Amino acid sequence: MKSLSTLLGMVTGAIVTTLGVGSAAFAVDFSFRGTFSQDDDVHLFDFSVDALSPVLFRTYSYAGGTQADGTVIAPGGFDPILTLFDGDGNLIGENDDDIFDIVAEDPTTHQAYDSLLSVLLDAGNYTVSLTQYGNFASGPNLLDGFIQTGNGNYTSELSNCATESPFCDFMGDVRTNAWAFDAIGVLPLLEADEVEPSVVELPVVEPPVEPPVVEPPVVEPPVSEPPVEPPVSELSTEPPVVEPPVVEPPVNEPPVSEPPVIDPGSSPTQVPEPTTVVAFSLVGLGALAQRYRKK
Repeated sequence: MKSLSTLLGMVTGAIVTTLGVGSAAFAVDFSFRGTFSQDDDVHLFDFSVDALSPVLFRTYSYAGGTQADGTVIAPGGFDPILTLFDGDGNLIGENDDDIFDIVAEDPTTHQAYDSLLSVLLDAGNYTVSLTQYGNFASGPNLLDGFIQTGNGNYTSELSNCATESPFCDFMGDVRTNAWAFDAIGVLPLLEADEVEPSVVELPVVEPPVEPPVVEPPVVEPPVSEPPVEPPVSELSTEPPVVEPPVVEPPVNEPPVSEPPVIDPGSSPTQVPEPTTVVAFSLVGLGALAQRYRKK
């Protein structure tokens, strides 16, 4: 079940404001248009009135006409039924065909099969249903449902349609699935959570002031810096040159002859004087020379 204000975004329609009778609030005239997918479809619309008010519901789908918002509806739609329920779901009224000779006749069938409900309603919430001919309310309460619900394409057999069509009128004439109707002098339904209660002013009680919450200081852990690595020395691609050790040749020095140590207690060795040696040599040479001459 959807409220009229919700259905504004779901079907083609418009709003015309009128002044509600006996009410300081502005009533709203709704003009709706749409289609059925099956002949056993049921569309429910919720609305409200805030004071004793005359309310009018009228369809235009069968014979066509001009809606409250100025939209011109072509004839040819299905034969509609309007049923009204109060806020508790109790059946208030139902209309299949207008009994006041207000709705127009279809130019082809010459039948006035559009619906019209005109009632005086007390303040409260209400629901109006839109169905096709043959799909009446099953009982005195909305919870009882409708007699053709779940029986799609019932119209062809019920009305002896000339062809296999789910949309036929009472005379068996084939119709379309289009519908259109106006709701005159109503207000959008206030949902339970939208009802404004009476305002009662209460003394303002100041809440006790709580001491401010002192947040402990946030101690951040010391940031440990990564150890600094020594610079990487560039490695030489050439092998190191190894120089052979310098070997110094041995120096052959003559042995140092030390003078003989003369023991003072021993007998002295007599060393011939150099003059004496020379004298002996000369004497010897002289003797050899004389021998040579004698020979």
